[in-house]
Amino acid sequence: MMNFFSAVKPLAALMMLTLVGLIVNAQEPLPCGQPGAQADFDAAHPGAAAEREADEQSARASAQALLERGAQDSELYIIPVVFHVIHDNGEENISDAQIFDAMEILNADFRKLNADTGQIVAGFVDIAADIDVEFRLAKRDPLGNCHSGINRLQDPLTYEGNNEMKQLIHWPRESYMNVYVAASAAGAAGYTNYPSDWGANTDGIVLKHDYVGSIGTSNAYRSRTLTHECGHWLNLPHTWGSSNNPNEEDNCEVDDGVEDTPLCLGSPVGFCDPERTTCGSLDNVQNYMEYSYCSRMYTLGQRARMRAALNNSTADRDELWTPQNIENTGVLEEELLCRAEFTVDRNVVCLGNPVQFVDASFFGITGWSWDFGDGTTLEGTSELEQNPSRVFSEAGEFEVYLTVSNESGSVTSQDPVVIRVLDDGMLPSPLVEGFESATGPWSEGQWEVQTLDGQAWQIRETTGYSGARSLYVRNRQNEGGEITRVTSTTYDAAGMASLFISYKYAYSHRTTGETDDRLKLQVSKDCGDTWNTRQFHRGIIDLPTAEDHGGNFYPSGTDEWTGHIEEVTNDIYMVPNLRVRFEFESKGGNNVFLDDINVYGVDSLGNVQSFVDDMAPNDLSLDVFPNPSEGQATVAAFWPGSDAELDVRDATGRLVYQEKLLGNGGRRVTLNGLAPGVHFIGLTSGNRHTVQRLLVLR
Repeated sequence: MMNFFSAVKPLAALMMLTLVGLIVNAQEPLPCGQPGAQADFDAAHPGAAAEREADEQSARASAQALLERGAQDSELYIIPVVFHVIHDNGEENISDAQIFDAMEILNADFRKLNADTGQIVAGFVDIAADIDVEFRLAKRDPLGNCHSGINRLQDPLTYEGNNEMKQLIHWPRESYMNVYVAASAAGAAGYTNYPSDWGANTDGIVLKHDYVGSIGTSNAYRSRTLTHECGHWLNLPHTWGSSNNPNEEDNCEVDDGVEDTPLCLGSPVGFCDPERTTCGSLDNVQNYMEYSYCSRMYTLGQRARMRAALNNSTADRDELWTPQNIENTGVLEEELLCRAEFTVDRNVVCLGNPVQFVDASFFGITGWSWDFGDGTTLEGTSELEQNPSRVFSEAGEFEVYLTVSNESGSVTSQDPVVIRVLDDGMLPSPLVEGFESATGPWSEGQWEVQTLDGQAWQIRETTGYSGARSLYVRNRQNEGGEITRVTSTTYDAAGMASLFISYKYAYSHRTTGETDDRLKLQVSKDCGDTWNTRQFHRGIIDLPTAEDHGGNFYPSGTDEWTGHIEEVTNDIYMVPNLRVRFEFESKGGNNVFLDDINVYGVDSLGNVQSFVDDMAPNDLSLDVFPNPSEGQATVAAFWPGSDAELDVRDATGRLVYQEKLLGNGGRRVTLNGLAPGVHFIGLTSGNRHTVQRLLVLR
């Protein structure tokens, strides 16, 4: 037979089908992305495709030799497997149970133990094969440490599911089959490449999370994706050949390199007709390398071809099942109690909100004992104690430990997981943040920096809009696509009619060209579970504040800064645990700076939030008119007792006018030349305060 990478067999009789109504929903991913991934791989590694084609005859000869051995070729090959779950704290962070389920299905399929073998049509019952290959989760990592065989890593590349994602973590392919679970598998349900001596650091299988196993985010209909991709990983093409185009007339001329899989057009996605005949003989529609979604079997010829791949040094497949590697990866070791570990759905939570703890310990655990660090413990043997949901009753930072046990003993987690519980209204009100040393919320640890990639928000000691310091990102060292965030603790906005958030920022492009870097102001009404973007500054619109800089940009004066005032009036954000976040996404521009963050809450009477509690004995009177004004306004102030003080501040908190009001009684003051925007007119007498808001039109 000729190479399956070229057309070889004569055209047989065709039976073409009308497919209207049979194609799966267009939103569903392709069943397999192997052909596209293989094309990208070959483009990245010139010579790989030619080498693969040159080795094809040898692969067929090796498979034929194994077929001729018959029952003598019965050695059980065990393949160590490691799962890398790449997630962004979404549903793609599938459970261990879903991975275990996927492994059970994979092994049943490869050992012909799947319950649906009884449904194989008569024409293929006699050649349905037990591959004599089993897959086992690793129990030791590449350094020999005890391991569950499951890694979890948070990264936004989960939405790409590409080769770059594989670079985040990759275990040696001569020791493990790497399986990646992600939010996306590059537009497919799954994909991998044929064995190759090229691209060792991208060798592995990528699966979209909802095509893993039959439970959790997946279902039984999608559960054979891993079986299908393992076929490719062991050098099997689709039954119609090495393309992603089933049901095409030319497929009758393309061989898949396996003697006992008949020439066929290939089933359209999701079309299951076990009696289908397309190229003059009965199609093997129920083959795992079909798109019919009614797969039941591999053939004896496919068995030989996959076992030939495992006996070949290409891609180090012959190293995987050696006794030394089986010992190194620990796959046959007893499930002895080894490590206490757990995960949480959040490390920062507001008072009254739950934290979900999920046990990730191994192996053979029968009992769990939790120390939540706040004086409370939980102990037991049920699922409730294994994966508890905990509501902390007080604010603070708590170190949580887990001790797991079975009949052989117990072990405690080595490093604590720290849970920070935020109280309501932790930030001062009004909030004035200038990032100066030893003053303000930054110095008190009330801002948290989270960097997904690249350079982080950090203090610049010698550059500020006001004062000496500011927050900045050394963006000139980023290449593009990096994201860093700075997030506040809680601000008490309960009962407010509106909230004002103001800040100063500075940024410039590089002289090499305009970029579309992004600075976002975001607020959260639910303590950080969800975020709403209130302001979006873009590099191609309003982010630049200075001329392009060839070197590192550091603003030389206030004229290279600008500011923004955001008014929030939606009642859903007037909560006692509002949080504020600034997110910067690099697109390859220059440094960006942030300074003078101020937050004011104003009630329905125009009172600034911080003064509301002091107004109980409110015998002060303050009227401002006209309001809104066009730059000029009259203030009528009345107070009992001796002396008062009138001050005017803009929405950033900057004092723009101040006057002593002597004596007892009242006074009218005319304000002129006020800049457009929001101003706060304050009257103070003794320990009493009142404030009115004045809007100056632009």
